[in-house]
Amino acid sequence: MRANASAGSKRPISSEPRGSVTVVVLAAGRGVRMNSRIPKVLHPVAGRPMLLWAMAAARALDPERTLVVTNPAQDGVQAALNGQGQAVPQARQLGTGHALSQVTGAHRTSGPVVVLNADTPLLRGETLKTLLAAHRKSGAAVTLLTANLDDPHGYGRIVRGRNGVFREIVEEKDATDEQRAIAEVNSGVYVFSGRELWPALLKLENKNRAGEYYLTDVVRLIKGKVETVRVEDGDEILGINDRRQLAQAERVMRQRVLDALMVGGVTITDPATTFIDADVAIGQDTVVHPFTTITGASVVGEDCVIGPMTQVRESTIGDGSRIERSHLEKAKVGSKVTVGPFSRLRPGTELADEVHIGTHTEIKNSRIGTGSAVPHFSYLGDAVVGANVNIGAGSITANWDGFQKNVTEIDDRAYISCDTIFVAPVRVGSDAATAADTVVTKDVPAGSLAIGRPEMKIVEGYTARRRARHKAVAKK
Repeated sequence: MRANASAGSKRPISSEPRGSVTVVVLAAGRGVRMNSRIPKVLHPVAGRPMLLWAMAAARALDPERTLVVTNPAQDGVQAALNGQGQAVPQARQLGTGHALSQVTGAHRTSGPVVVLNADTPLLRGETLKTLLAAHRKSGAAVTLLTANLDDPHGYGRIVRGRNGVFREIVEEKDATDEQRAIAEVNSGVYVFSGRELWPALLKLENKNRAGEYYLTDVVRLIKGKVETVRVEDGDEILGINDRRQLAQAERVMRQRVLDALMVGGVTITDPATTFIDADVAIGQDTVVHPFTTITGASVVGEDCVIGPMTQVRESTIGDGSRIERSHLEKAKVGSKVTVGPFSRLRPGTELADEVHIGTHTEIKNSRIGTGSAVPHFSYLGDAVVGANVNIGAGSITANWDGFQKNVTEIDDRAYISCDTIFVAPVRVGSDAATAADTVVTKDVPAGSLAIGRPEMKIVEGYTARRRARHKAVAKK
């Protein structure tokens, strides 16, 4: 006995003007070939889950409603949507036709219904607008988006009659050898007339080898004209089924991101070795050098130089700053700042304008005031540094006492000599100074000099005695 994909959902179609658009995003697939504990549609492309790429494309249509068919067992999908669209649960994954049948009667309108898959992150909103416009112009019952591919493996084929008129879609697993040689494929993106779609869903059966309810069969069952729109860029319909296809989509999307930045006035000296997420913003006349990665919602100002070999995560960089061979994570950098090479700004770091951070410096959860410098080989953690302070090489804040983090405060114009250790909590006043090799264990008043080095002792004859001991041990 054949089950019906729409069992239990025979509700009346609500009356609605034909101009109103409903978008249905299919996001309930298990993604077995991804071999991952993460739901397939949450794997990122250019820093954004592929589901959210589909949602962004859908927004270009300004739809009346966006429905997202989800697997209730995949909690992360709902969290990623964060209020975008309305979830439609599909408890059992019985195919794309079954997924669409889960839309309740309250949302079964007579107007256009755009259906797309959440695992096609390269699909552009402009393409959906073109498809919808063609559907409205033709008055078709359904309009399909198709593409010609050099390698159509894995896609349903578009079978046409001798006169070129659309005849049917055949899934690859059900296709003959002759049909598999067809280059034109179904993208899985449709615009249906709701008036014809919902009655056709009631007739859907699982006659295929997989025992699933195919949305492609709805096209066969629907009453009315079938139109097709062929997309010029075949990459747009790339469906992600495994990690190799994910990497392929990443390459295409990354190039799109870089192209948009370059058109907008950013210099990318070597796109092949530069990785920038889609949600990154970069100002005009900034130069990004090779082997640089900028991710998350990072913002880089104008006239900056970033890289080479720099990693920026979820950070903000002001105009005219230069970041070279360094690692920034959740940091805020002002204008005309220099960082690196080989320095690390950890979360909570805030650098005011014209700060200089030199080589091999690490800063964590600290604020550095305007014009101050930490030129090299230093660590500042949980520190508040004023303006025009100089931190000498080898200086550190000992911020952890074994139980809690403590703050070091260094006020304006203080001069910190090399190898100064601040045992926090401690404060150095404005215009104060420390001598080289000082351990600061108490507050230093403004305008004072702190000298914390022990008295130097000379041990005469030390080297000769040490060599003698070494020879004696060697003879044994």
